[in-house]
Amino acid sequence: MHIKDEVLAKGSFDIKDGSKTRFWDDTWVGDLPFKVKYPSFYNIVRDPHATVAKVMATSPLNVSFKRALVDNKLVEWHNLVAQIAYVEMVEGSDTFRWNLTKSGLYSVRSLYLHLINTQPPFQHKMIWKLKIPLKIKIFLWYLQRGVVLTKYNLARKNWKGSQKCCGCNSDETIQHLFLDCPYASMVWRIIFFATGLNPPRSISHMFGTWLNNQHKKTRYLIWVGVAAVCWAIWRCRNDTIFNKIKVNSILQFIFRGTYWLRFWTQLPRDEQAKNTLSLMSKNIEMIALELSNGGWKHIYRLL
Repeated sequence: MHIKDEVLAKGSFDIKDGSKTRFWDDTWVGDLPFKVKYPSFYNIVRDPHATVAKVMATSPLNVSFKRALVDNKLVEWHNLVAQIAYVEMVEGSDTFRWNLTKSGLYSVRSLYLHLINTQPPFQHKMIWKLKIPLKIKIFLWYLQRGVVLTKYNLARKNWKGSQKCCGCNSDETIQHLFLDCPYASMVWRIIFFATGLNPPRSISHMFGTWLNNQHKKTRYLIWVGVAAVCWAIWRCRNDTIFNKIKVNSILQFIFRGTYWLRFWTQLPRDEQAKNTLSLMSKNIEMIALELSNGGWKHIYRLL
């Protein structure tokens, strides 16, 4: 089923009678399936694999959830319903259009070229060759596989708690926590100002083509820094949830990350690599302090 979903994600359905298109799993309105646009609904819907025909067979829609929709959830649901209000069911079979060819027809060649050019497999050997602690290597491996236990992933395992990010009001997916959350976004912005390195667009981009234009040794050093950043975000998130340590400043993320980065600079034997990582830490801290208006508390530097 996973491979099937990967293939279907590269195309979209033209709806007729709706019997061959899945309401939540397939792309048939816009550029993304509803399970990606509205993950919080997908996690609580009773029949996540229902077809379009089944859902739109009645008015109101033939959809039931495990929990009642209230407040913002209800508003989001009304937005979803508005997106499909124009869809009319007609006789005939749904047709699938392959978006990687002009003809709309599937070809093995087009899929192969797409995978090679846009999503090459991340070299797992790079993770294991990094001069960082083993638990951090395993953490990066989990992150690349998408199995880090964010609230969204816990909900998929029938966890009943709130899926909201502890830093904002969005659902805590891996993409959100490490890249899109205002705190994470600011961390990556500071890194850009300090190093000129554009942030990755997504987790797959991070572990894919993001650093393809960098020299091999440079990629290695950047990945040590990325490991420190992601680990700092994860540890700050866990402290907020489990130890009730409130995040008062973006500098808590920055100085925690640079602490680990400085600590790990002692692991490589290459003196030039050590100096580069140390300089990277100083530049990031300087930019962070310049951009911060509220100052920082030294007690958070090594948290």
